[in-house]
Amino acid sequence: MGKRDDAQARRQAIIDGMLADALRPAYTYRLPSHHALPADIRHAVDRLLAKAEAERTRCLTYDDLEEALPPRDVTPEDLEAIFWILAEHGIEVEDGETG
Repeated sequence: MGKRDDAQARRQAIIDGMLADALRPAYTYRLPSHHALPADIRHAVDRLLAKAEAERTRCLTYDDLEEALPPRDVTPEDLEAIFWILAEHGIEVEDGETG
């Protein structure tokens, strides 16, 4: 019975490890808060939030996003932060017309 118990313990350890990996967040860093973003990105987020509020919508278009972005190359991290903050406010960015 000793070999069977050892094999079962090894299998259980593998399963436990797989479960722990599956439950671990995909990334461990936090996105910056609105106030920690560069000023031009903060301004873009503020413009997008104001537009959504003025139109009383929870959906903006990629054209809206493009209009709000600063005239410089925006990093993937900046875009991720923008989408994150918009999502925190319940706003999605989609193709097409706002509704």
